[in-house]
Amino acid sequence: MSSVLAQSGVKADDVGIFDSSLLDQWEVPFGDWVDQMVDWVDLNLGWLLDAIRWPFAFLLENFVDDFLTEIPWVWVVLGTAVIGALVRTPKVGVAAGLAMGFCGLLGTEYWIETIRTVGMVFVAVLLCAIVGVPLGILCGRMDSVWNVVRPILDAMQVVHAFVYMLPVIFFWSIGVVPGTMVTMVFALPPLIRLTNLGIRQVPEDVVEASRAYGATELRVLIDVQLPLARPALMTGLNQTLLMSIAMIGIAAIMGAGGLGRLVYKAVQNFDIAASASSGLALFLVAVVLDRLSQPEVSEGGNMFGRIHQAWTHRRNPEVLLEGVEDASLKPKEVDDTGESDAPSTGRERIGMVLAGIGGAVAILSLFLTWTQNAGHLSGHARFADNDLAGQTFNGFSASGGTWVGYLTFGLGLFLLIGSVVFLRRPGSGSRWFSPDGVTMASIAMLLTVLTHLLARSAPLTVDYSHGIGVYLALVAALVATVGSIMALLVAPYSPLRPLSLRVGWTRIVAASVAVIIIGIGSISGWTFDERLSGVLSESQLVEIERLRQEVRDDPSKGPLNTLEVGIIYNNARLSSKIILDGFTPEGAGLGRLALATGLIGSVFMLPAAGVFGHDDRWKWRWSAVTGGLGLGVLMVAMSWTASVLRVSPPLLVSGAGVLLTMCGGFFLFASSRPLLTEFHRKKVYDDDPSPEAEAVLAAG
Repeated sequence: MSSVLAQSGVKADDVGIFDSSLLDQWEVPFGDWVDQMVDWVDLNLGWLLDAIRWPFAFLLENFVDDFLTEIPWVWVVLGTAVIGALVRTPKVGVAAGLAMGFCGLLGTEYWIETIRTVGMVFVAVLLCAIVGVPLGILCGRMDSVWNVVRPILDAMQVVHAFVYMLPVIFFWSIGVVPGTMVTMVFALPPLIRLTNLGIRQVPEDVVEASRAYGATELRVLIDVQLPLARPALMTGLNQTLLMSIAMIGIAAIMGAGGLGRLVYKAVQNFDIAASASSGLALFLVAVVLDRLSQPEVSEGGNMFGRIHQAWTHRRNPEVLLEGVEDASLKPKEVDDTGESDAPSTGRERIGMVLAGIGGAVAILSLFLTWTQNAGHLSGHARFADNDLAGQTFNGFSASGGTWVGYLTFGLGLFLLIGSVVFLRRPGSGSRWFSPDGVTMASIAMLLTVLTHLLARSAPLTVDYSHGIGVYLALVAALVATVGSIMALLVAPYSPLRPLSLRVGWTRIVAASVAVIIIGIGSISGWTFDERLSGVLSESQLVEIERLRQEVRDDPSKGPLNTLEVGIIYNNARLSSKIILDGFTPEGAGLGRLALATGLIGSVFMLPAAGVFGHDDRWKWRWSAVTGGLGLGVLMVAMSWTASVLRVSPPLLVSGAGVLLTMCGGFFLFASSRPLLTEFHRKKVYDDDPSPEAEAVLAAG
């Protein structure tokens, strides 16, 4: 005993009780005990460790590596949009699909790691649900189980992940499997706690009533307690998912893949570009998963707020359920006011039909020839596309319409669906399936097609000519624009509340700032070409040879001369870098189109802000046109950068000027949107003797 407690070999009596060195003589070897237990488990319970590892390895290998990563990116994006539309709303679905698509546009490596991240999080949350929900139910129904589980949950949440990360590494090495295990341990407690709380919060009288009618305990659980505890279960799953995302970075330290690995790698290499790209992809994945997993009773708030709440209340997640009510228990409100949306007039219907026809024709034009003998936009990024004699390309081809075609397809599809929904029943469907929304989409489509028509070909392009498809798309966009404006002029829309009679100077200032940003973006770099970097001039080659000869004659000059050679190569790279702005003749020259559109939009903002009068409907119309122009500027810049990125080699990238132009277009669009959201279709009532009301009643 003395040899254990007096490990230093000095008697306890030799040191005073107030001397700190006494602690070394009575040191408790807790770490050694744990180390011995870990060694024993590793030697004798290998079968148990393999059993624990199996579900993680099986799911990660078969679901993530062999299935999820093999799906073409376009199906993943469409699947995300469909799932979001089914489990949440079409708006959430489309936004989620676009966010996932943007992760792919960052590059193939980012897309693969994005899919792996989604797979890791899915596996962790799935296993958490398999373990946590049944355990939470047992805790909610049996106090004895809860009394045992609660201190374990406290330990899991109080102890830092780095503490239990080391035993996991010792037992299962490093890699994606142990990384997912640590993620599960970190993310499991909120689900168990909230499931337990949801079961316990079910009103006791409801449970007793079901038992009084002869329901078995299983029926009480399935038909009464679980449905009423649904808000707590959904909140628990959402919090578990958020906590899993928060562990992506720590899992990367353990050798797991995913976007966390790219972030960790960028931090190690001080790579700002890679850090920004991987951080953006991780942010988009977090937004998508958060939106898709939100409980149906929680439609407000933002992701940052929920992540902050999840982290703040990770030890007491029950607080998150305060004020949450089960929407399924509320009686549905019945609309007995007898009101209906105002019917469409003949001119409005004709305008919407024209917009729909324009959208359909624009979609058909994409299957026709857009470019002949060369790549129009792609030629700026790929030398091989400068001379494609005898070849033709459609609107979707990388050497054809490229991303101008894809954006035209999206806008044309919106016009087609919007017109069909409107003709079926005005005011139904999305708020933007209306004359103002269709007007913005048609103007944006017109500017998108003009991007292809007005862009200059690359300087080395040989015998290029536009195909019939792009001209047909232009005609379709013009028809859609005329039709939508025709409908906009007669549409019976009014504001939900009286608008201010003051001039909207804030909107004018916002539009002016947007134009300034567009102008700065137009004169900034739209293309950075380093394909000729590293090509040395004859004088530079002579200088390098001289420096090398000096080293041969005097090796002591090696370090200094090596630095000089590096400087020469760096100067060659900088001098050979080609930067083209939005006006440079050697570039596409799209800065002119963007700036001209922004200036027109800023002028149109004056009547939209009430400078020339305070008629509400005219403000609404001018705002719709201004918003369409802002959206069009966004499409111009987006078409260029996406088309270049689609075919560009590693040493050619779009410049910051494109980003500024996109921001300016978005600001111009955003300055119009608040007023547009104030307007909704007028209502007519059953007791209204007006012809409009009679038409509605007759149609019903």
